[in-house]
Amino acid sequence: MAEVDSHFHVWELDRFDYPWPNSDVAAIFKTISYSDLTTALDSAGVNNAVFVQCLNNNIDEAKWVLNSGHPAIKGVVAGVNLTDHKVLSEQLDELCKYDKFVGVRHILDMEDSYDWIVRKDVIDGLRLVAARGKTFDFLSRPHHLHHVATLARAVPELSIVIDHIAKPLLSKSLKVSPDWKKNMLAAGSCPNVYCKISGLVTEVDPEKHATPWTTQTFLDHVEVVLGAFGPERCMIGSDWPVLRLTGTNYREVNLLHKSLLSGLSEVQKVKVCGGNAAKFYQLKNLD
Repeated sequence: MAEVDSHFHVWELDRFDYPWPNSDVAAIFKTISYSDLTTALDSAGVNNAVFVQCLNNNIDEAKWVLNSGHPAIKGVVAGVNLTDHKVLSEQLDELCKYDKFVGVRHILDMEDSYDWIVRKDVIDGLRLVAARGKTFDFLSRPHHLHHVATLARAVPELSIVIDHIAKPLLSKSLKVSPDWKKNMLAAGSCPNVYCKISGLVTEVDPEKHATPWTTQTFLDHVEVVLGAFGPERCMIGSDWPVLRLTGTNYREVNLLHKSLLSGLSEVQKVKVCGGNAAKFYQLKNLD
């Protein structure tokens, strides 16, 4: 099975109005082109990748990527309007014209309430997503994580993946938080929930990105994730180019992921490094 990067971004600052990145993150506050993407993927020999939205309720962003023709982009996760179901149905009709449209995401940090994701109108919107056979990327922080199991049980027909292992507060402690672990285990008990081993390096020192890290920095948290979901429901994602904030590069993060999986069998590694993402997103024509 081919390797799949389950989580990357590109952005064009002159094309769309992005709330983030902004001038606070100068290292990535620039247009990130498809050529840049090619260079990054080639550095680690990765030929398949999934784009994940940066803009809420903006299908033009997804269509821009879907129309790019970049050979490595095998799936696109879009930002849609989950609360206005007429608009949502129209957006899904438009996006489903594209074979590589695979799912949706909503940046929860843009909402005032931590409980937004379990509002009835949002859940009903996600039922419409599931009815089209599309997935949901749950961009969770620790204070959202308990809602994953709630959502998964409310919409069992919806395939959900937790982004960035729910961003544990590594800058405060490398010890596993009991609440984070409890909520991750609850999410893992739901068979329709997967988890991305991604976005790790930017959580070590999210303000200054000056604290060094090693494989050991993340090992305890990744062991919890692998225990909660098993190698059958985990996938790796680079979170490129956000990883650049730490001064590292695509290849180094790819090698970090491989090191974190060193205790798995070869069959299990193949699943986590590509097979599970291909299954979850129903990716086609992998290279």
